[in-house]
Amino acid sequence: MDAPLLRRAEDRISLKMFVKISDPSTGAFEVTSTIDVSCHGARVVTKSLWDTNHDLLVQPIRGSLSSRGRVAHCETRHDGSYEMGLELYPPTEDWTRSGKLPRKLTTKS
Repeated sequence: MDAPLLRRAEDRISLKMFVKISDPSTGAFEVTSTIDVSCHGARVVTKSLWDTNHDLLVQPIRGSLSSRGRVAHCETRHDGSYEMGLELYPPTEDWTRSGKLPRKLTTKS
């Protein structure tokens, strides 16, 4: 019997916000923007190709929330930039708690 496919069980919120992603081992960093966020992760656009499972620090430009993140995937986009999926740990609800976001922006994937 085949194992069931694992599906994301949480909502993602389409939210463009500027974040600083940095490599704690080298000090390299980039200021970029998110595509969407959830309490367990974020998708961001980046200029660099990051290795899967690489640990990064993720901090929104506005506010003091800082999270550790693990690169879950990093794929080339049509414009030559990269789309990176980050798993945040520990999970945080702070990024998804904006009461100003319309419900229609929430998607499951």
